[in-house]
Amino acid sequence: MSEEGNASKREVAYERLRRILILQQVPEGVRLRESEWTKRLNVNRSALREAFARLEAEGLIETGDKTGYFVPVLVMEDIMEVVVVRIALEGAAIELICEAGLNTPDHLKSLQDACDLMERLINEDYHLSVAETDRRFHAAIIQASGNKRLSIAYQHAPLPIVHPDIVDGREWASRVRMTHEEHSAILSAILAGHVSEAKALLRSHLTSSWGNAKLAGKTV
Repeated sequence: MSEEGNASKREVAYERLRRILILQQVPEGVRLRESEWTKRLNVNRSALREAFARLEAEGLIETGDKTGYFVPVLVMEDIMEVVVVRIALEGAAIELICEAGLNTPDHLKSLQDACDLMERLINEDYHLSVAETDRRFHAAIIQASGNKRLSIAYQHAPLPIVHPDIVDGREWASRVRMTHEEHSAILSAILAGHVSEAKALLRSHLTSSWGNAKLAGKTV
């Protein structure tokens, strides 16, 4: 296989496994066996090992006491640390967007598209797709800032999005509808150039989601 083909396989392995991990489709504490994941991702061991190394650097997986990689067991303190970082990074992105005059409907179309898609998916009960759209909205805030280093830092602050134990429950349905409303409010504040309001809405959105999860003893 050509070098270009190998690079493509490595990127495919990384992107697909990263999405699976962020959506918590592999239980915490599970060992990621090379033989299984080369088949599931249809890549060779070299591509998979490079993906593992990148994901370990991002904190999505960790090495075991002896050998191999595992999905880390996150306690609420771990998650809340990530929330603090997310608030700082996304808040900085909001400032950059507004200060540079990038808070226009055209430039922020990806955020609006994410809001519109989430609303449609909620109505159609596409659970995991809704979770992915949640991630897409927040990533779009960072991307809209145009700051490459901010994007790199954000890559190292992944946050689990959905918990399979409640994905079909009424609590989940209520939470994602609220998420859609909060996303729309954040976007409206950015478009209006209200930096302080947008950042306050963002902080409330992230901390309330995970604060409620802490009280319930689970993630959402």
